[in-house]
Amino acid sequence: MIKITTYDFLSKNSIAFVLVRNEFKEKIKNQIQAEHSSLKTFSKKYFKMSDSTLKNEFRISQYLKFDRLMRIANILSIQKAEVYDEIKAVFARGSSTSKRIFLPKELNVDESFVEGYALYLAEGDNGSNGRTKPRKLRFTNSNLAVHKLFIDWLKCHFPGNYFYFKVLIPQEKAFSKEDSDNIKTLLRIEDNQIRTQTCRWKRKTGFVYRTCLDSALVIDLILEIENKIKDICRKNKKLAAAYIRGMMVGEGTAYFNRSRYVRIEMKNQKEIEYLHKLFILLGFKCEPSVRAERDCMWSIYIGAKQLKKYNDLIGFGVHVARQKILNAAVDKKLRKNQFG
Repeated sequence: MIKITTYDFLSKNSIAFVLVRNEFKEKIKNQIQAEHSSLKTFSKKYFKMSDSTLKNEFRISQYLKFDRLMRIANILSIQKAEVYDEIKAVFARGSSTSKRIFLPKELNVDESFVEGYALYLAEGDNGSNGRTKPRKLRFTNSNLAVHKLFIDWLKCHFPGNYFYFKVLIPQEKAFSKEDSDNIKTLLRIEDNQIRTQTCRWKRKTGFVYRTCLDSALVIDLILEIENKIKDICRKNKKLAAAYIRGMMVGEGTAYFNRSRYVRIEMKNQKEIEYLHKLFILLGFKCEPSVRAERDCMWSIYIGAKQLKKYNDLIGFGVHVARQKILNAAVDKKLRKNQFG
């Protein structure tokens, strides 16, 4: 099992505070006093800040600043693993972030995690409006089955944290109790997790859905581990397939008419080039290209000859409509001497 330690990333986050046992706090304070005579002397020597700050953290405050705690532990030769084992919850300092959250010490980087993670990269955002720093984990899609996959991912890998499901209602459409009940049943969420917002725009195809977890620390962690996750997937074929599948659920297309293919396209050239490396790892023959009719839109195209292999190794997962098209394309019976 491949694991990554989340606290290694959070311990470098300046807004992260952690809850530890009072006995552990007392142990640290006593060791500081034994080795450095007082908190005041220790604070002045190593942190050059008001001695009252450190005193308040150890005597009054419920939470300790994570990066400072790790520096103190290093000075006192307390092992990192011991500190991590003492953490019970995490708290983020700052406006709109002051909620206790629960983050696992380790994440299991398996196929389930990678698929959900790639799906977030494909369809998620950080709540930023271009002027502010990322504040939340937000995932937008119009397919409830896709949201169920993402919500199950949140529940499995970030359990115990409150999230909500927002329904964006276009003009001239109504959101009924039956709609609400169907969503609760399918997604296995409660009444207090459903929010609605009526929008000014019109949309013929119905509602737009968002799953939101309003935590700066969670989104910081998700963004911080991206390079690590991608590096792991480049060395593991099963994880590479899971990553592509997550991306294809969010951004992919299956086509079966005069021709048969699957394709993924986006403006993010770097992401397309990374996906290309994963396809090559899995033995596909394909090349990134720029769509001639769509400015700056990059794509990867998997044609008819490789559709069965794509279906066997990757597929479209929970996206039933695309998987149905793919199945029909794979099962097409060619006439003698017919190609395509």
